[in-house]
Amino acid sequence: MKCQRYLFIVLLLVLYSGCVPDELPAPKLNCNQPTLVTNKLVKDIHTNANAIVTQYKYDDIIEAYVVSSDESGNFFKSISFQTLATATTPALGFSVPVDATNLYIEYRVGNKVYIKLKDLYTDIDFGGVRIGNIFVNSYNQGGVGRLSQNDYKKVLHASCETVNVEKLVRKGTMEALLKDENLNTLIEFTEVQFVENAIGRSYFEESNNVGGATNWGLNDKMGNQVYVRTSSFANFSSKIIPDKRGKVRGILTKYGNDFQLLPRSEKDIVLTAPRATPFFSQNFDQVPENSTLSLPGWGNFVQAGSLFWKGALYAGNGFAEFSISGTRVNSNIAWLVTPKIDMDQHTKEVLTFRAAQHRLDIDSPLNSLEVYVSTDFDGLNVATATWTRLTANLPKQATPWNQFIGSGAIDLSAYKGKINIAFKYTGSGRNLALDGTFQVDDVQVFGEK
Repeated sequence: MKCQRYLFIVLLLVLYSGCVPDELPAPKLNCNQPTLVTNKLVKDIHTNANAIVTQYKYDDIIEAYVVSSDESGNFFKSISFQTLATATTPALGFSVPVDATNLYIEYRVGNKVYIKLKDLYTDIDFGGVRIGNIFVNSYNQGGVGRLSQNDYKKVLHASCETVNVEKLVRKGTMEALLKDENLNTLIEFTEVQFVENAIGRSYFEESNNVGGATNWGLNDKMGNQVYVRTSSFANFSSKIIPDKRGKVRGILTKYGNDFQLLPRSEKDIVLTAPRATPFFSQNFDQVPENSTLSLPGWGNFVQAGSLFWKGALYAGNGFAEFSISGTRVNSNIAWLVTPKIDMDQHTKEVLTFRAAQHRLDIDSPLNSLEVYVSTDFDGLNVATATWTRLTANLPKQATPWNQFIGSGAIDLSAYKGKINIAFKYTGSGRNLALDGTFQVDDVQVFGEK
């Protein structure tokens, strides 16, 4: 009897287990679609916004898609939105500061959100449009501030529509994407790598803490650079920056004249290819500020006037600079010349550098930066050497002050033996329209073995 009873129990267990499905169905999530109708375009908000904070008085509604996320901790109390780009209309972005955390739970990446504009405020901050409440600082200066915890759900209405993030991200070169019109949009750079002094360091370091985050330079093969900004609260802040090359995506922002890219998580950084390493480079970070520039092998020559190229520092970045500094000399011409660069050890050589301007009033050859190459410079006499002018992307009067731009890849493959690269400044100390300053940084020559 006992054996029969045990057998019966075993059969019941087998039958019961056979009735249980292998996988339980996922619970259905209910979504309540807002009964809102868009009657305004984001481009209209862009057109009317300006640097002065302004209240929006009309009962209008716009729609846009979430592109940022605070899930990994690199965004804090702010959401970036953008429109869907079309074949004829580029995406437009804006940010909404919100006094709440874990916003990614209610506003997922790709989620379409309706935004009720009535009684909100708009402004433009470092080129980017913001929408939110008003905030007045201790100097009685107004700006867009955070939506309160009680109000933000009355303003931001998540729809049931979500698009694939690949429909939102814009991929391209730094030259094409580093523009104010792309602020607060999701972008991706390819063929990029972190600057040399970032390699082996953490994404965030307390010794390099700028407003609660660390900025590391990310550059491309054309000499362009953007700062990748990582918060101390990011869950990947202690990870080590890869010594590789690849693609990086994130939300484009700006502080001052510097573009900054904010990855939403470590997954936005995919660096797996071998790193491109220049066989000649100079970043000027070790040059004392406001002193005559003197580096081993480099030449600093005055052709007219009395001023030399100097070392300079701005926002923690060192560079070479020529500034008139109030001199009354009618003509200033000065040359900054590299050491000898051996062109016989590599092939397909290219030169890249970054340059900026300050207080440039007009675009004129009488106040200019030019780049030359020589094969017969003797190290002392710039006037007797043969110099060939190189075509480069250089800052103009319309370039914002102190905003470095990439030179582009300058082909040097036709040169053999040893060469010198020279940066020639021309300006005036008497004519105030011709006394603009030029700055040079990150001079590099790449090649293949």
